[in-house]
Amino acid sequence: MAADGRVEAGALFELHPAPSLLLSRDGAIVGANAAARELLHLPAAATGMLEDHLPGFATQLAAALAAICQPRCNVRRADGSVFPASVRAAPTVSVPRAAWLVNIEDLSERDRTLAAADREFEALTSAAGHDLRGPLRILKGFAEALEDECGAVLNEEGKNFLAEILKASDRMEGLIDGLLTFSRAARAEMAPESLDLTTLIELVFYEMRHAQGERMVECEVEPGLNAWGDVRLMMTVLRGLIGNAWKFTARNSAARIRCHRQQHAGRDWICVTDNGAGFDMTQADRLFQPFTRLHRQDEFPGHGMGLATVKRIIGRHGGEIVADAKPGEGATLRFWLPSRPE
Repeated sequence: MAADGRVEAGALFELHPAPSLLLSRDGAIVGANAAARELLHLPAAATGMLEDHLPGFATQLAAALAAICQPRCNVRRADGSVFPASVRAAPTVSVPRAAWLVNIEDLSERDRTLAAADREFEALTSAAGHDLRGPLRILKGFAEALEDECGAVLNEEGKNFLAEILKASDRMEGLIDGLLTFSRAARAEMAPESLDLTTLIELVFYEMRHAQGERMVECEVEPGLNAWGDVRLMMTVLRGLIGNAWKFTARNSAARIRCHRQQHAGRDWICVTDNGAGFDMTQADRLFQPFTRLHRQDEFPGHGMGLATVKRIIGRHGGEIVADAKPGEGATLRFWLPSRPE
């Protein structure tokens, strides 16, 4: 503390509760406060080049400095342990020898809290889905019995009312099925293995043709597509993506679906491209949300759960899925998955 009672800047930095580093322009640690030393398992007087104390952190930091903020990355401590973190960097001009102030937020506890909340939500979703099936089956069963026993004596208005009840029952059944599939996608045990995606895609094409043999759809799959993932969950992904393309090409007399590889930003993306209805990209952020549809029910039937389930599965594998489309000109949905771990 200074003679006039003011707290010096160095003491404030040391006592600051956020883990913080002071770095020189060439990436050397010139200061680490107590919170940073504890979080990163650094020695009490940690100075020197980052790589000497935190292997790999300099590469992560370079990305953070380029964007000023790295919302999420894995940080390796001095003892080799790894934790998820948010890294924020800001230039400093008032601290001798320091060019950057870097704040590090440990996301481990937040992740555990979110995971616990997700498990609770999934359990509730699963229980609700199963509990709703019973009353729905009773409702639908009595409606079908009414149609069989009394359909002949109903007037046209009564028949229309009954048809709407049965239609709504079918839609509700589909929503419950979608909800349970969405829930299972988060809870199912994963057993990753090397996948021959080309063969799996051809199998899904066969299923689609067998289910809707009246439709003529040109299906093309690039040979040699592969990935590392759980075969059951990835079959759900492929059925969701190809089924989506199959549905939205229904009004195209020359429907075409192509599955192919695309290189972008150093990653292998698996793409499902169709020449169907497409959609407005201003609505793309809603595409993977549960119970969300970008087309009217009378245009293309559905429940709005398929792509939400696909995104959840891709996320569980550590990958990413994005979409690109134009109204009336088709769509491409592409995803990547991490490589097989060493």
